[in-house]
Amino acid sequence: MALQLYGLNLAISEAFYTSLHMLEVTLRNAVQDRMTGLHGPLWFQNPAIIHDVTQQRNVASAVQKLGAAATPSQIVAEVTFGFWTGMFDHKNNALWGPCLRPIFQSGTPLQRKTVAKPLYEIRSLRNRIAHHESIIQLDLPHVHVELCQILGWLSTEALVWSNQHCRFQAVHPQTPIIIGNLMNPALVL
Repeated sequence: MALQLYGLNLAISEAFYTSLHMLEVTLRNAVQDRMTGLHGPLWFQNPAIIHDVTQQRNVASAVQKLGAAATPSQIVAEVTFGFWTGMFDHKNNALWGPCLRPIFQSGTPLQRKTVAKPLYEIRSLRNRIAHHESIIQLDLPHVHVELCQILGWLSTEALVWSNQHCRFQAVHPQTPIIIGNLMNPALVL
């Protein structure tokens, strides 16, 4: 039974990769394009724009790793998903309305926390997958729906492509996952 659960966890983790990949790249590119248009190509190195010390360290680490000759595009690709999701944290609230809200085409103006909360959950899932941790105890269908919703707000084309290639729905079991006599209600579909 343990090996079956391990295999299921691995298969679901792999199946999530397409959606996670597409969201990370689309979010990164949308933020980069918008912020570059407003503040220039090195906006992420400007402490007047990026106030959060953790994000500043993330950029500094990328620059140090790549070297002084690194281009803005190389730095953008090197900073972590945490940097990009951190752009929607309350610490960057001042960037939300004038800078970041317009990248989301939801049909109605979104609140920052409407984007920030699911991005936090998605990043947490991404990190669990990247560190080979268990994810089957999480409410994965809910996280997948949130991921697709945010991706669709960023780019309908990216969402369509992701849905055509994502295997999550095919791999995630349609029946509850029961471990021993315990059933996590989040796993009931």
